[in-house]
Amino acid sequence: MKTLLKLALASFAALSISAHADNKLNSYFSINIDATASSVWDIVKDFGGLNNWHPMFSNDVIKSGTNNQVGAVRTLTIKDGPSFDEQLMVWDDYERHYTYRVIDPNPLPIKNYSSTMKVMQLSPGVTNVTWTSSYQNNSGGEMSDDDLIAFLNGAYQAGLEALKFEME
Repeated sequence: MKTLLKLALASFAALSISAHADNKLNSYFSINIDATASSVWDIVKDFGGLNNWHPMFSNDVIKSGTNNQVGAVRTLTIKDGPSFDEQLMVWDDYERHYTYRVIDPNPLPIKNYSSTMKVMQLSPGVTNVTWTSSYQNNSGGEMSDDDLIAFLNGAYQAGLEALKFEME
């Protein structure tokens, strides 16, 4: 699976970034973890620490603002790939969710990307983590909408499965 992810990531990073489609696309992955919501949130909430649990990222650095405060900007580095910036738009420690956006210009085949991470206690010792996003295809026709959706769904799945493995 790691080889497949690396191949997909290499293809993803090499794509053109010219504008092509204007329709909104959505990606989504959700997972249940046998752990308390507070313990899961303690890991997920670190806006400057995605690389600590997501296998597709080698680095995550807060380049401006304060970690976990609206307006903070992080630079994410994809393993064997490019770096890009994201800005924290919504932060809710009480409800355990945050929303961020990719800042242009970016090397990814997406534009107008906005994403939300949410952690929710389902029952004592069982927590749901949901990662959703909306965006537009900006691959210049190099990647179909369905392929882009599948790739991002796969990226979310890889991250959340790694989180589950770490937590259980």
